[in-house]
Amino acid sequence: MKIGILEAHGESLLACERHGQVINLSGCGPWNTILEVIRDWDVARGALAKACDDSRRVLHSPFRWLPPIPRPPKFLLLAGNFRAHVVESGFAPAPDESLTPQFFMKPSTAIIGAEDRIPLSPRNVALDYEAELGVVIGRPFKNGSPAEAQAAVWGYTVVNDVSERRLNAKWADRKLRQNDEFFDWLTGKWFDGSAPVGPWIVTADEVTNPEELIIRAFLNDDKVQEAPASAMIHSVADALSYISQIVSLEPGDLIAMGTPSGVGMARNRLLQAGDRITCEVEGIGRLTNLVVS
Repeated sequence: MKIGILEAHGESLLACERHGQVINLSGCGPWNTILEVIRDWDVARGALAKACDDSRRVLHSPFRWLPPIPRPPKFLLLAGNFRAHVVESGFAPAPDESLTPQFFMKPSTAIIGAEDRIPLSPRNVALDYEAELGVVIGRPFKNGSPAEAQAAVWGYTVVNDVSERRLNAKWADRKLRQNDEFFDWLTGKWFDGSAPVGPWIVTADEVTNPEELIIRAFLNDDKVQEAPASAMIHSVADALSYISQIVSLEPGDLIAMGTPSGVGMARNRLLQAGDRITCEVEGIGRLTNLVVS
């Protein structure tokens, strides 16, 4: 099931996409948000599936997809999870084994929808794109094995981890401290509107093998990123198992699995006002966002 939240006539509606049609799921149960659906999935699943087959619920009026979960309990992301991206970022190649995932967090105020505009602020001097596979947690999960971690996945979505590569580069007479470079990298990912997510979530029962998913990005129709999820250093199951030993995962948590090579910094072509950046995961969905000053 492809399930999300859309806005039509000023209202937010629970909806699904099926065979190119959009189905209004409002009123088929007590659920108004994706979080409510996830927490009551054993009951909601049957009712929503039945509603998705009801042709009387097809939406024809103008609408736009909102972020499926605008305020997830946690928004975790992986850095350096594709070997080629590690190298293009200027780092030594990652060793072949005995690696731990590199997790960080992003604030929920960064999250916007699949067609919303990405703001280019006066503080941005090197804004970049990162197409990523997003994973949504469906049940409480702590200290689990990779198999248990995979079973805890509720669904998959698309994330663009928009990143400012040179935060504070224009700060005159700045006195650098140890680790400033790391913190500039980290907070450069925190800008409002720097995380398009969506357009919906595809439930895990429709994804046979997440490692077969293909991640792509297009800048103004030119393909700039493409790689299979199987190229990730840490698989979905392994990454979730690892982080669950540190922090409890909860229903609705969003985890972005890292980006392939081909980012703008490596291509010497960063985002500019007027650019249209599209990120997609084949079989899951597509984000298309305009960059605006």
